[in-house]
Amino acid sequence: MDEDEIQPEDSLKDQEDAKSSRVILAALENSQKAFRDWQDICNEIDDIYSRRDTERLGKISPLDSTWADAELDLFWASYEILKPAIYAHAPKPVVAPQFKDSRPLKNKTAELLERTSVSALDRSNIDEVMCEIRDDLIFTNRGVMWIRKEGQKVCFEHKDRTDFRHEVARKWCEVGWVAGRSWMTRKDMRKRFRKYSGDAYKNAALTTKRDDYEHGATDNSKKASVWEVWHKVDNRVYWVSEGVDVLLDSSEPDVKLEGFFPCPKPAYGTLQRRSLVPVPDYERYASHFNKINTLTSRIYLLLDKVKMKGLIPAGGDVGNAIEELMRSDDDEILIPVPSASLSGDMSNFVQWLPIDMVATTIQGLISARSQLIDDFYQLSGISDIMRGATEAEETLGAQQLKTQYGSVRVREKIQELQRIARDAVRIAAEIIAETFTKETLLDMSQLDIPSKADIEKRIKDIEKAAEQELKALGQKAQETAPQIPTEQAQQAQQEFQQAQQAIIARYAPMLNEMQNEVPIEDIMKLLRDDKARSFAFEIEDGSTIWADEQAEKSSRNEFMSAFATASQALLPLVQTGPQGAKLAGAMLKFQLAPFRTGRELETLIDDWIDSVGQAPQGEQASDGSAELAAAQMELAKAEGVKAQAAMATVQARAAQAQAENERKMGELQLKAQSDAAKAQAENQKLQLQLSKQQQDFATKMAETDARINKMQAETAKILSSIGLDARRQDLEEYREARATEQSQVDTALKISGESRAERSQGFSEQQAMMETE
Repeated sequence: MDEDEIQPEDSLKDQEDAKSSRVILAALENSQKAFRDWQDICNEIDDIYSRRDTERLGKISPLDSTWADAELDLFWASYEILKPAIYAHAPKPVVAPQFKDSRPLKNKTAELLERTSVSALDRSNIDEVMCEIRDDLIFTNRGVMWIRKEGQKVCFEHKDRTDFRHEVARKWCEVGWVAGRSWMTRKDMRKRFRKYSGDAYKNAALTTKRDDYEHGATDNSKKASVWEVWHKVDNRVYWVSEGVDVLLDSSEPDVKLEGFFPCPKPAYGTLQRRSLVPVPDYERYASHFNKINTLTSRIYLLLDKVKMKGLIPAGGDVGNAIEELMRSDDDEILIPVPSASLSGDMSNFVQWLPIDMVATTIQGLISARSQLIDDFYQLSGISDIMRGATEAEETLGAQQLKTQYGSVRVREKIQELQRIARDAVRIAAEIIAETFTKETLLDMSQLDIPSKADIEKRIKDIEKAAEQELKALGQKAQETAPQIPTEQAQQAQQEFQQAQQAIIARYAPMLNEMQNEVPIEDIMKLLRDDKARSFAFEIEDGSTIWADEQAEKSSRNEFMSAFATASQALLPLVQTGPQGAKLAGAMLKFQLAPFRTGRELETLIDDWIDSVGQAPQGEQASDGSAELAAAQMELAKAEGVKAQAAMATVQARAAQAQAENERKMGELQLKAQSDAAKAQAENQKLQLQLSKQQQDFATKMAETDARINKMQAETAKILSSIGLDARRQDLEEYREARATEQSQVDTALKISGESRAERSQGFSEQQAMMETE
């Protein structure tokens, strides 16, 4: 919901100061006022059950009753009868896919959730929590459970009636916020809230003497009450404390739950009409308890006064003797009086005081009290439970009727406790599915679920083993083929095919099993997807109450009879083939579904159906009928085809792997040839570049020679003009010597690689020296 759509009256946020706790504390106070009368009645119930001070009870009782059950303990005894009748054992959760089908992923995930739920309940001591909720439901008609996440652990807590509040509403679906209270020391508050609200926690009201009703038992530690408020519309969790005018903390929920609240709907008994305010059953019994208590007190008082006392003739005053008789509380029953004071026949030596009227009165009081007790038993349902008690001489039918009828009046409370346990398991499963790691789930469930990598590795190992055996069989056949006579070739070929089929039949089921295995990655993906999760959570019937031994035996015998009858009737359908076996398995589980046999037995039923469907003909043909033998033969053929298909898959994969290797080798060869061609092209390119460089060099040398010749011609012309013809002959000789030297230099340059530029430079230097001379 967008924040703009939230109306101020629907939110717990203070519109003036976002960090103020004023609005939340006011809402908590309004909730306390709405439940104040109920809390007062619950206080009286606690006093009566705990045998507290009766004088104080009379002052605070909202029902104007001073009864404290001090004489008969009827209140205590009746509720002790109710306790084991509605809850006696820890609940056993049952998790199953919402739709019953044969999808391995859904079934495996449901099994994982069921096992982790059982483990989570055991780790949190769920039995103690459920006992406290049971007692609250019996005495006050409301029991509350609170669920927390601590790391990789789910904690189930019982919330006392004074430590739980919620928005005043007509029904639970209209409740917008819930609050649970915890008691924290200043050190705990500093560690928890200082990061968000600084030193605001120091203003919390600490107490060392917390009164019994509001703050639990008294101890010597100083603690403050901290309320954890979950508000659905705001999608926030607030922490506040009395005396602190700011929020201690505020954040979004750390776990996204379908119902938002970290607690299931409380276990309710009788409620006020159009309200969630409970009505304790004690309010309906209080007047009966008071009358029964009054009659019991009178009976005990008269019984104390009933003693056999008589008068015997002797001396003394009659009045004094009678007074002494009435005052006497000892065992002396004969009092001497003057003989003249005795009337009647003196042969009757003792005259006894009359007690018939007292005895008659006592009997009348006892009868009246018995009727009141019977009325209370009828009103409370105790009579039904007591009527359910059987005797050894009764018939089986009478015992079954009594047992069934004895639980009718308390069945609603039994179902309410099972409902809150189921809702708690659902919330815990949501927390587990969304936040727990894969390692934690496997550890809690004690399941060996492989990963995708493990499944692939096992499949490859099976395929490799099958390929090796087939290859070894083929090599052996090739080696022995030349030695086999022609007339035995056909028999050898049949033996070879049979050996192949044996190998295929041995490895095909292994491959099929591994291919159908559910990897843990798929399970984790389903668990994390809250939209895809669709599981039904239940509490196993009868797991929370005392089971009747005879009924348990009868139920198990009935199950065995139903299983034997159904399996025998469905056996012909199983023998028709895999499809018939699948249908027979579904029908068998449907027949046995009311017995709640559990997931382990359902899995064994599936395995049994599979084994029957795959059994050899000799094991199934017990009656020797032709029809049964034919059906078995068809089944064997179908299994053979299935095995051949599986082995063909193995062979195809092997051929594919070999082709892949050949393709890779071809690629490597092509790459090597390509690299060689590239190297050759590079060499040719280098040679062309070298040839071009040599041509360029030759051109440059020719140009240099031309310039030299031109310079020599110019030099000769200059010499001729100045009359130096005498030396021309020397110059010619010099040129011839230079040409010879040039030829020798060229030869040396080819060997040593010296450049023509350097040689030209040397020539220029020599010419300059000659001209200088």
